[in-house]
Order: sequence, then structure tokens, then C-alpha cells
Amino acid sequence: MKSFAPKFSLNQKSQALKLIPLGGVGDVTKNMYVYELDNDIIIVDCGVGFPDEAMPGVDLVIPDITYLRTKKEKIRAIIITHGHDDHIGGLPFIWPELQVPIYTQRLTAGFIRAKFTEHNLPKDKIFETKLDDVLKLGAFTISFYQVSHSVPDSTGIVIKTPIGTIIHQADFKIDWTPVSGQVTDVSTAARLGAEGVKLLLIDCLRVEKPGFNKSEKSIEATFEKAALETKGKLLVTTVSTNVSRMQQAINVAYRSGRKVALAGRSFENNFQVARDLGYLHIPPGVVIASEAIKSYAASKVLVLIAGAQGQPGSSLSRAANGEHKQVKLMPGDAVLFSADPIPSTESAQNALIDSLTRQNIDVYYSAITSDLHVSGHGASDELKLMVNLIKPEYLLPIGGTFRHMKVFASMFQEMGYAKDKILIPEDGDVLVVSKDRVSQDGKVEAKNVFVDGLGIGDIGSVVLRDRQVMSEDGVVIVVVPVDQNSGHLEGEIDILSRGFVFEKTSAELLEEAKKIVSAALAKDSKVIADWRFIRHNIENNLGEYFYKITERRPLILPVIVEV
Repeated sequence: MKSFAPKFSLNQKSQALKLIPLGGVGDVTKNMYVYELDNDIIIVDCGVGFPDEAMPGVDLVIPDITYLRTKKEKIRAIIITHGHDDHIGGLPFIWPELQVPIYTQRLTAGFIRAKFTEHNLPKDKIFETKLDDVLKLGAFTISFYQVSHSVPDSTGIVIKTPIGTIIHQADFKIDWTPVSGQVTDVSTAARLGAEGVKLLLIDCLRVEKPGFNKSEKSIEATFEKAALETKGKLLVTTVSTNVSRMQQAINVAYRSGRKVALAGRSFENNFQVARDLGYLHIPPGVVIASEAIKSYAASKVLVLIAGAQGQPGSSLSRAANGEHKQVKLMPGDAVLFSADPIPSTESAQNALIDSLTRQNIDVYYSAITSDLHVSGHGASDELKLMVNLIKPEYLLPIGGTFRHMKVFASMFQEMGYAKDKILIPEDGDVLVVSKDRVSQDGKVEAKNVFVDGLGIGDIGSVVLRDRQVMSEDGVVIVVVPVDQNSGHLEGEIDILSRGFVFEKTSAELLEEAKKIVSAALAKDSKVIADWRFIRHNIENNLGEYFYKITERRPLILPVIVEV
């Protein structure tokens, strides 16, 4: 066991600790939690969220750190629970402003370093921890215990303070036979419970599912069945950090005589990190470059591809719309979705599945195929087990929607917890933890902050923008009339500018913009119309053109009118 980080003086007069969720309550994503005690602050997780239909032009959503901007000198560290993007994806955008140490387990540190490399950020403040390490961070003493999840090196965080012990248990499940071999450490949870725990923050996303989840190992047989049934290429899409699913796909490919190619920057980066660090076991000669796909018979190829949530610019979306350079879909190919949609992406995933089906591509997804996805989040009996082991005085459900939080509260009230012992805050609510109670006292600003990027697919050149305030660059509305049967342009494209350029004096600019939109439509006409993808292309093509000419980035709103 070793200790990390400089020690800061502890104010013995500490009476209360502030806990402020900046993301992750009432929302499945953008997890970020601030713990403040006297002159010390630690942050747990720093994730991203994903846009819904009401956020045109937005690629990612990150937490609002307005509260932290005047308190930077107090922040001792960011502690990361595990390597999924809804817990680490905000770091490249938020860390440059804070520049504090980041502590996490080995694989997660590898994922973060890869993100920092992509964003040209220094990596000298990313520190790897082990399960028996103890961090002394001012008024906080931090330790870890292992939990099972869909990515290796997932942990529970133990936060000891003069006020009492708080356990931050983000995503976890009880899996006695995980692919990674990392079983949830229930003995440590029980020991902590015997010592006394003031407050437990605990993942509640799967509280509506009764009983226990199946083991992650149950997925592999379904993968194998799909590989044997598919006469052409088999595309497997899942969360890009789901190393366990990657391993299972590789196992199946090897046994069925298929080569494995990767498509999508996020998949490629995370795959390489996991491989380099020894978290993936790959037989020699199984993995090929995506450029080599065409050199093999379709029946001999399995592609791990990004885009499980149906994101319009993802590799899977581009393949479905005939725009991926290496992955060309043909009849006889199949796509296997090994990820359920998060609430904000349900319609996008469903639209992509429908588009693939229209092209006579076989699609495997949870609604019609059993044992295709096993959640990494504990079901109701797993939550009950963990709470009964830890026996906290107060409970705070995290990582779910308000629906999940309410179901969680009802379930534990039935098990004997008083209503006032189960906290249901919103993002930005200030929870005050004292020795005799936990209560809400005030609220800080915690609006969504949006990220947009130029280019198709993964974010390239990124700029942070709050789309709620568009006073600088304005809005461009593109009205595109199309034939409802053929999807072809039917009539003249109309472009309206509000706060971007004055239409009467910029006629040449807008006429050229119309030509760009028309060219994008002509390019996409060879595939069955996927309007999300076409809107995405219009946004990207016009965004690049407008910035090149004006060095401004207006919000572009394509409106498809079927006539």
C-alpha cells in the first residue's frame, strides 16, 4: 500500500461537507460530482452526455464547471471510477481549465492518455492507482475496491472525511464469472459497512429490472450464432470502451475463421490501449487493417465498428449510408447491436436499425434477439445486496433518470429506509453532509454546455459553445424540399440567415451554399434516405464552407420538407 499526493493541513473545525452533482443525477450521462470540505475539493468523474433531437448541431454535452472556476486553488484531484465516456469523456474539454492531478486505475488511465494525446494535452498529471493505494488529498482520504462492470478496472471509491465515510459507487454489477475475471469485492463492501458509512452514492440505472443480470459470459454464444448464420460480413457494434465485448467478438472470430477489422477512431484507440496494456488476448494473425477488408471473402470478416447509439456521423452510420471508405455493406451482411440505447439516443438507434433493414441487411438487436446485451449495471437484487452489505445511513441514487431514482427510492423505503434518508437531488443542488444529517442547502449553476466539431465522425477540431447563447455567430436555416417517395430534391433550396450574414448583401455566399447542399443531396441519393445522416452531412459541409469564408460558425438547422 502506498500514499499519493501532497498532504494539506486539515481544519479540525470542519462541521459539514458539500456534495454537488454537476451531472449524473436525473441523467444517465455526463457524470461529475464535487466534494468540498473547508479548503479542499475533490471531483469524482468527468463525463460527457449525448445530444437528443432537440440539440441540432451538437456533438457532445459536458457538465458546467462555473462553480469551480473561482475555486481552482482548492481542487486537489479528479478521481475517475472507470473508463466509460460518460465518466471520462469530459476530461479533454474541462481538464485544461483546471489542470489538477487525475487518479484512476491502469486501463482507465490508458484511455485518458489516448484522449489527451488526440487533443494535444500533456499527460504528466495522469496517475495510475492500484486497489490497495491510499490517496491523502487534504481533508479527504481516498481508497478503492474492485467491482464488475463492462469495462475492466472499474472501482468503488471510498471517501473518508472528519464528517464520516462516503462511498461513491458508480456503475457496477454483481457478476461472479465476468469476462475480465474482476469480481465485485463484496467482502470489502461488508467490512466498510461494519465500520460505518454515512452516505452511499450508488448506480441506479437498472433498478427496474428484477433479480440479477446474467453474466457477461452469456453473450459469447449469441455472437457465435450470428457469426455462423451470417453469409457475408458480420459487423459488431457496442460501446467503444466495452473491452469485454471486444474480447468475446475476437474469440468468436477466431473460432469461426473470421478476421477482425476495426472501424471508428474511438474503437481503434481504445482497442489499441487495451491491447498494449494486456487487457485483450488476441491470437496471432486475427486482426487486420480496415483497408484489407476487401482482400478477404465477406464470410471471413468480422468488423468491430463504432456507432452503437446510432450517432449520425459514426462509422456505422456512414457504412449504412454508403459513405465509409473501407466498410461497404452488401446483401448477406449482418449488423449486431450489442448495446442498448441510452434514453437520449433511442430514436437515433431505431432509425439506423430501420435504415439497415430497408437495405436487406440482417440486423440483430435486443428487441428481437435474446442474450445480445447484458447490462453492466446492477439489477434490483444486485442493488439490494450492495446496500445491505454497506448499510449506509443515507442513500443517493446516481447514473439514472429521475424515473430510475424514484423507483430506487420506493424500493428501499419498502426495505425500511425512511423517506428522508434517500436523497433525490437535481444537477447543481448543494447537499450538505454533517455528522448528524444530510440536507439540501442551495443550488449552483449547472446548465448543459455543448460541444460541436467540424468534420464527419469523431470530433476533430473541437470548439466549446453554449448553443443557448447564439449572439455571436447566428443561425442559418436550410429548407430542403424533397420528394416523399424518391427522396430526391423537389424544388429550390431556401437558405435563411439570422444573425450570421445580411441576406441582401451576401447573395453570392448563400447561392454557393445552396450548391453545396444540392451536391450533398446528390451524393446521398444512391442510398435509401436516412434524414438524420443527410442533415448531419449538410451541417458539416456548410459549416466547413462558412468557416472558410467568414471564420464564423453559425448554428445550421437543416429542415427536410417532404412534398
